[in-house]
Amino acid sequence: MKVQGCEKIMKYEECLVELDEILKHLSNEDLKKIPYEIRKAINEQKDNNYNWKYDEHKDLNQQTIDRQTIAMLSYLNMEYLLNKEQKLLMHKIHTFNENKAEEEKSKKYNPKNIFKNTFVNEKKENTTLENTTNQKWYKKFFHL
Repeated sequence: MKVQGCEKIMKYEECLVELDEILKHLSNEDLKKIPYEIRKAINEQKDNNYNWKYDEHKDLNQQTIDRQTIAMLSYLNMEYLLNKEQKLLMHKIHTFNENKAEEEKSKKYNPKNIFKNTFVNEKKENTTLENTTNQKWYKKFFHL
């Protein structure tokens, strides 16, 4: 999916417009899996002045959709559209991705390593400074 909304933060009610349009393209069988109260709330709370149309010549993953809309769509998918086996698989994928992100964060912000690069750079600068101060003043002046 092409993600929209990086330039501006989209209002919740505008995301509901996108969500409602996407839901209109579900099969009747899948649409019935989403509780009526939720579909009604989406329809009542959406911004009626915002216009977004689902491009029927493109698949869902080719539509330009806001991140918040994708999150809402993911929630509805997990809660109402997937069967137990699919939910279990998605849960495993989410857990794997969360663990991987935590591991990368841990490496990046590890207190033991956080100042390592800074210390190495400062040491190089100090060595360079020492080398330049040890040169004779006239050599520096005349670039000899």
